[in-house]
Amino acid sequence: MSSIIQMVDNINKGIRVFIALSLGIMSIVIIAQVISRYFFGAAFTWAEEVSRYLMVYSVFLGAALALRTHSLIAVEVIAEKISFHAKRTLKIIVYLLAIIFFSVLLIKGINILGNVQMQRTPALQISMSIPYLAIPVGAAALILNSVAVILELIINKNPPEQEEV
Repeated sequence: MSSIIQMVDNINKGIRVFIALSLGIMSIVIIAQVISRYFFGAAFTWAEEVSRYLMVYSVFLGAALALRTHSLIAVEVIAEKISFHAKRTLKIIVYLLAIIFFSVLLIKGINILGNVQMQRTPALQISMSIPYLAIPVGAAALILNSVAVILELIINKNPPEQEEV
């Protein structure tokens, strides 16, 4: 089980690099676009598309990283009032339900790819399947990270030690 968790963590390292590069490229492209418009009165026709598509990928993949590090918003009113073992069981059920949702997202995302592969983006003239690929790629990353969290919950059978304040 820990080898699966390690594999997911290694994939997440690559995702972090991709997100960092995407944010850097987006920043450079947007700054260049602003300078070009302001000083030269001309705009790059492709800048908005590149930024938009990189942002979509960053959001999907960033959600997977946030899920793995427990950084997503959660309502824990019930979880705070139950025992450690009941809380762990509840979290496993929630992550299993999330995997079902992400699996539907993955399947529907793959189906969409077939429908849009012949369409072209307006400025870049690339297949629309490239931007839409963010849906199944992000869903797959979310599934992998959900599995890793579930495995960690199963492996960690003891409640965490209470910290002294």
